[in-house]
Amino acid sequence: MALMDELKINPQVEVEKIEKFISTQLEDLGKDGVVLGLSGGLDSSVCAYLCTRVLSKDKIFTLILPEKDNNPLNMEHAELISKTLRLTTKTINLTSFLEQIGVYQLFTDEERGNREKVEKLIKGLTKVLKTPSLYTTGMSFQYGGRFGLKEKIERKFLLPYSKKFLALTYAKVRLRMLLLYYYAALNNYLVIGTTDKTEWTVGFYDKYGDGANDITLLRHLYKTQIRQLASYLGVPKEIIQKPSSGDLIAKLPNEVIMGFSYEQLDQILYGLERGMQDKNIAKEVGVDIRSIQAIKTAIIMEQIKRKMPRHL
Repeated sequence: MALMDELKINPQVEVEKIEKFISTQLEDLGKDGVVLGLSGGLDSSVCAYLCTRVLSKDKIFTLILPEKDNNPLNMEHAELISKTLRLTTKTINLTSFLEQIGVYQLFTDEERGNREKVEKLIKGLTKVLKTPSLYTTGMSFQYGGRFGLKEKIERKFLLPYSKKFLALTYAKVRLRMLLLYYYAALNNYLVIGTTDKTEWTVGFYDKYGDGANDITLLRHLYKTQIRQLASYLGVPKEIIQKPSSGDLIAKLPNEVIMGFSYEQLDQILYGLERGMQDKNIAKEVGVDIRSIQAIKTAIIMEQIKRKMPRHL
């Protein structure tokens, strides 16, 4: 059976499992409801739909947190979910906060807003560094520790870009999470995490930003499986079909940053989970061996990230 076929799920069974999980955790932790950030993306939309199946609308508080670099379409979709599900929602524009921190000064307006230019830069760096995934290379520089001469040269070349991008990312995602926890504390609510298994496994999250939450609903499901779940739940097709994005800079889809489509990533990760040989995964997915090795490196780096902070 093909890997994509094996990734098919029974949406009804999964929904029932998640509903039971939400109810159990609320009771165990003594919380009265949930707080959820609506980004307009697939994962947060699915989580919103799931929460409404368990809780009354007055026990679900959602936040829409726009800032000037956001894709307007994502904010429209966040509002669409809020209105469709009739959720209590507060919108807080983060632009002034981020301006005070100095985030928008890290890159020019064109660099932050010109998707074509940023994609060209990513492809150029990927080519120069001879890596199938600039994201994986960046993860190695951040968590890899000891480097050989080649890695030291690459790190010196990449560092001017990566350190500013990390600073921008940390500021934005951690500010979002600060507000989620603020309103959760005020209401005795749980913060709902939306990271899926694909992004969690390769470390495509910030541990103290979108990775910080009280309960997470989708970490056991790959992105392509969440699309199946979304169709079952009735999430609008325009959200299901839209490229997933952290919406941090230049409206970049996550796939551009990672260097792989989610279909490729899910098959590679599932193949590795099953213990398949790299060459067999590469052949079925239609990528080279270097791509499999890059994903395996990202998995190792994520495990290092997960164990931090380090201590005596």
